[in-house]
Amino acid sequence: MRLLLVLHTGEGPGISVLAAVENKTIMTAHSKARKNRFGDLIAYSNHLHNHRRDCIAGAIVVVNMSEIYENPDPFAKGLRRAKFDMQKVVGDTIRLFAGLPLRTDVDEPSDQLEALGVIVVDYDGANSSKLVTERPAPQPGDSLHYDSFIHRIADLYETRFVSSKS
Repeated sequence: MRLLLVLHTGEGPGISVLAAVENKTIMTAHSKARKNRFGDLIAYSNHLHNHRRDCIAGAIVVVNMSEIYENPDPFAKGLRRAKFDMQKVVGDTIRLFAGLPLRTDVDEPSDQLEALGVIVVDYDGANSSKLVTERPAPQPGDSLHYDSFIHRIADLYETRFVSSKS
């Protein structure tokens, strides 16, 4: 499933995107998947900023820390996975994303996001997922915590699109 939130205006030719939030997941094979998602976010940012330099590009990365995740797709039924220290694996994944530079000014490189949040879940592929709020999940005040993500988008939106019109 792909989810994209877009805030836009009808001003100018066609639709003009002011802010967009992409959703990416890392369910298993973290070592490979995190590098792919990292690249996806760079490409996404570049695409949005090539459309409109002042567009706010945000992203949420959902990271699964279940040790027993079984992909529900038919091709993966019964697939055996190696056991890993998921605290370490997920912590390493979060540190990778924490190192992603965030764009503050519209003149900064177009391949950088303005806001990034990481949500950690425990999902086995069969039952309902559970939100993980303890470490390694980002904690309140951390740059990747959901509250920080929302505040950053709101602050940038205010600066770029509300205050500038006053």
